Amino acid sequence: MRYSKNYKLGSMFCDSYGNISLRNLASLMLDVSIDQANILEENIDMTKYRWIVYQWDIDLISPIRNGYDIKITTLPTHMNKFYAYRDFFVEKDGKILARAKATLMLVDLAKMRPIKIPEDLEKAYGKEEAIYLVEKATYEKNLDYIKDLEIRKADLDSNFHVNNAVYFDLIKEITGIDDGDIKNINLVYRNEIRNKEFVRGFAQKFEKEIDFSLKSVEDGSIYCLGKIKTYV
Repeated sequence: MRYSKNYKLGSMFCDSYGNISLRNLASLMLDVSIDQANILEENIDMTKYRWIVYQWDIDLISPIRNGYDIKITTLPTHMNKFYAYRDFFVEKDGKILARAKATLMLVDLAKMRPIKIPEDLEKAYGKEEAIYLVEKATYEKNLDYIKDLEIRKADLDSNFHVNNAVYFDLIKEITGIDDGDIKNINLVYRNEIRNKEFVRGFAQKFEKEIDFSLKSVEDGSIYCLGKIKTYV
């Protein structure tokens, strides 16, 4: 089942150069998926569960600019044990500007850990053919320390941890990349950032690729890691 929403992009969605920020692009895509989830889960008791994003893969084909009227479409493709997969595409006047795949996990709120997705939930979502096939990423392990980043109260969401879209801003801080220079980004969430004042940022550039990670200041545990492919 496909589901779409239309948006008018104002300057509040964009960076200094008029390109939509990755943070806001991810937030808009999740907004579409949440609206669809509310429809598909209408007859299922979800009070015990919460969806969390485990991985983003976003492919930016053409600029998405201030003033654009865009349509974002999402389609849940399939579920496999602990994982649910959802594709997105962003259009303007029928032209696809971006594609994305979100990998999600279902968390049991009582146990606060991922669980196998129940059959009734899997049946409610059904299956669709994927529109974005993602290559498996490989990651560099020995990255350069860049700097420590302060976590603000404004970065926290209703679950009192850093919102998954905020990670895109933190990554830009350690890579120095502008939104308009990003061709593709892979981001994997390993641990939530909760009750932290700072996180430690690492990155390394290889020609038109940048590997990155955010780690705990205290024990070096990984909050997220990933790879950016750039146009420059």
